Amino acid sequence: MAEEFLSDSSGSVRPNSDAGEPERERIEFLIIGTREGVMAEIRKFYRKGFAEVDEWSPVTPLPNSDRMMSILIRYRKPGSTDSSTPKSGR
Repeated sequence: MAEEFLSDSSGSVRPNSDAGEPERERIEFLIIGTREGVMAEIRKFYRKGFAEVDEWSPVTPLPNSDRMMSILIRYRKPGSTDSSTPKSGR
């Protein structure tokens, strides 16, 4: 259900802060791989309508590794059974 992901006033599911909103559970999506692989997966998620490209963190090197990572943070209502639903409005 799309309403499981909450949006802020601009319609983005990326809230400015999660402080003061204990009814929301933080969910993190992490992509790890080569820079090219991470960027390809981010673009694939965008084409599927899952997340905007700019919702992901900058591609960052993993410490002591030749791999890179990017993270996407979403919030959901606790108790929901479907955490894979795209953001609302899609």
